[in-house]
Amino acid sequence: MDLQYSTEQIILRDTVENFLRDHYGYKRYQRAIAGEPGFSEELWSAFARLGWLGLPFATEDGGSGGDAVETAILMEAFGRALVIEPYIPTVILGGGLVAALGSSDERAELLAPLIDGKSRLALAHQDRGGATTATVTAQGFSLTGAKALVVGATAADTLLVSAELEARAHGSRLGVFVVKRGAPGLVLRPFRMIDGRHAADLELANVELPRRALVGDNDDAGAAIAAAIERAVVALSADAVGAIGAMVGATIDYTKTRVQFGQPLAKFQALQHRMVRMKVNEEEARASALFATLALEGPAERRARAISGAKAKIGRCARFVHQNAIQLHGAIGTTSELPLGAYAKRLLAYEALFGATREHLRRYGALIANPELAAEGLLAAAS
Repeated sequence: MDLQYSTEQIILRDTVENFLRDHYGYKRYQRAIAGEPGFSEELWSAFARLGWLGLPFATEDGGSGGDAVETAILMEAFGRALVIEPYIPTVILGGGLVAALGSSDERAELLAPLIDGKSRLALAHQDRGGATTATVTAQGFSLTGAKALVVGATAADTLLVSAELEARAHGSRLGVFVVKRGAPGLVLRPFRMIDGRHAADLELANVELPRRALVGDNDDAGAAIAAAIERAVVALSADAVGAIGAMVGATIDYTKTRVQFGQPLAKFQALQHRMVRMKVNEEEARASALFATLALEGPAERRARAISGAKAKIGRCARFVHQNAIQLHGAIGTTSELPLGAYAKRLLAYEALFGATREHLRRYGALIANPELAAEGLLAAAS
């Protein structure tokens, strides 16, 4: 297998890194998370002009037809630069689900403005309390329930809400509904995650929707939701690799200039060994993320094992790197003067989102023992 980037992928990597180096930085990140809506509208529009919002979508839907490797290239650069814009909620989760489920008319209605940077989506799937239900009415549907940890909800103008439809002999059918912000009966309770990104819990009290609000004519949206979550885990893993790499690089640079007992910290053999272990963890995380990326188009068994294995491995690598990076920096590593704390919080959020490290490790072991469990997707890990 050829693991070298193609010429086009190298151009994409260099373009992304050059743009972020010129237009992004720690101070801009701090301003973004401190205000509303929690990201830069100007940069989001720039992402659209550069074609990044359409990267993973088919050309017939107005995208550029990029594959998972190209998305990972973008996401690793985002993690390294502390990009806070809601790319995963809008493009990977929301857009990916519409691309999988939607008819040609629905894709045109929802994806075209997304790709142009004029609309943002967010997926509300994790139930809080009982299951969210959709009751058939004369006009369409009525949604009732509550959703937890909807990342990007406050930035989205359109929410994709999963809900159970009528029960069948072998279980309930899951549907995905388009719910506009401000719909009567919809309440958002916003909060900030540990890394500064904005999220919200949702409450839906008899939210009335027309029949066309149900995306696609599928029997059950469960498999499509699971696939979107899988792609989000892989994209988030690439983002984490970028943050890990930034922390390792910053620590190595810092120990070359920080003098203790008359010589730089980098001269102490014990600290050299520790930084080597940090670098090894970075490369192990990168290899795991790449394996998961390449497995996305493979058989369900290999895909599920690769994704849960990567989430568990990268979670452990992230914890080792950010703990040692802060310790080697000393007290200044815990302050907002350096971006180190922001990277550490980003990695802590990675460990918790879409199933914690321990959950994926347990799932990985279960998949080895019983490969047929791969058919269940990542829904259990994400709930």
